Amino acid sequence: MKAEKIIIALSLVLLGATSCKKQTGADGAQGPQGAQGPVLSGNLKGFVSHYDLNSAKILSGLSGDTLTIDGTTLMATTDASGAYTFNNITTGSYNVTVKHAGFGSTKMQSIQFAGGGDTYRNALISKIPNANVVALNIATTATTSINYIVTTGTITAAPYQQTVLLFFGNPNSNTPSSVTSAYSNSYSVNVPANSTTFSKTIPTLDFYDANYISGNIIAVASYMVGGNVNASSYADLTNNKTIYTAISSSPVIASTIIQ
Repeated sequence: MKAEKIIIALSLVLLGATSCKKQTGADGAQGPQGAQGPVLSGNLKGFVSHYDLNSAKILSGLSGDTLTIDGTTLMATTDASGAYTFNNITTGSYNVTVKHAGFGSTKMQSIQFAGGGDTYRNALISKIPNANVVALNIATTATTSINYIVTTGTITAAPYQQTVLLFFGNPNSNTPSSVTSAYSNSYSVNVPANSTTFSKTIPTLDFYDANYISGNIIAVASYMVGGNVNASSYADLTNNKTIYTAISSSPVIASTIIQ
């Protein structure tokens, strides 16, 4: 009898334990937003390097570059060593445009300026070529397994390596150019010193990836470019392509039908 009472008591304890359920209340009100970080002032500094058509770094005549912070009236100029300074600018994200007569412009983009000291950013600009591509031809060739687009052309010889940029337009467009919205694919071709001809062979599959189909018109615009291709160029963050500014003024264009 005593054992039965003990068993009944334990059963009641277990029943009470299993029937208990934790109740949760409604979420509390959201806490206040934290204070904004401090706004500090400081200096944005750096150097602008110049390159000639031979890709050589220019060591004199570096003064007079104009640098502007986009969307503001803030401006700085370089001294004889190519150095610039923006004094007493505040915390923020900045784009800086760099210009010099006879050179392609460039941009230093998305500079995260914390302030409270000096931040350093450097830029590169290249001379704009005076010469244009002389002639250009484009054709489709085929092998047993793959088709190619072959672009050939002539330029004026120089005693240093030169570079040609090829901008292939969008499908069925006869107006390709270096404007990022006007080209689908771009390629560079290095031309040896004292040479007058160039050639670039590209698998047709490259253009199929850019939404071309067989039978489309494919057109190409050719430009001479300053000696340092990495200078006077920057990203078009909207189209995810490169903007080149140290290029010849008049492109030569040719077209064919893609197979």
